[in-house]
Amino acid sequence: MQTDVATLMIANLYFAIQWTPPILVVVTVLRGLLLLKGQKREFEDWFRNPLMTFLSVLFLPGTLIYTGIRYAVSRIAGIKIDRVSGSTTYGELNVFIEVEKPPRVSVLLVALYANVVLSVFVALTLLVLPFVMILDLAWTAICLYVAVGVFYNSSLRSGDAGLVVSSLRRHPRSGSIELAVVIAGFAFLYWQLMGVVL
Repeated sequence: MQTDVATLMIANLYFAIQWTPPILVVVTVLRGLLLLKGQKREFEDWFRNPLMTFLSVLFLPGTLIYTGIRYAVSRIAGIKIDRVSGSTTYGELNVFIEVEKPPRVSVLLVALYANVVLSVFVALTLLVLPFVMILDLAWTAICLYVAVGVFYNSSLRSGDAGLVVSSLRRHPRSGSIELAVVIAGFAFLYWQLMGVVL
């Protein structure tokens, strides 16, 4: 049984790394489209985007898990965290991490990537765990619900882009080199992965 679980974890990690780019793109585009559906005038309605408000409440457990993963990855990467904050602007629940100062570009990019990979890994594990452990219907429903919530949060945020820009401004020359090296490294990694699959 322990061997089966270990094999499952390794397989899930492999699939998480393999499927992170398409999941990241799809979820980011989906969240972007949902944000665009919101009202433009600030005080037109308290719930500026009723659908986003509903989804942020519905998937709060997934949001908390995603934020916890992000916090752990940031601490391991040595990114100095100021605090974990939350807001309910226009009725939409937001939980986010405030960073003291922008880290090096390479550290930030690897941390952001690791955050999404681990989130996808957790979501995939929650999807298959009920069938491996043969859980009852209630636990299966809970696992599936939380997995969808984690998937829903596995996207790029405007704060991520802003932090990358701040890191590049803080280290303009070396940051540009680091950006190119990390992108090349990711491209090589996925070229190898696709090669293995083919």
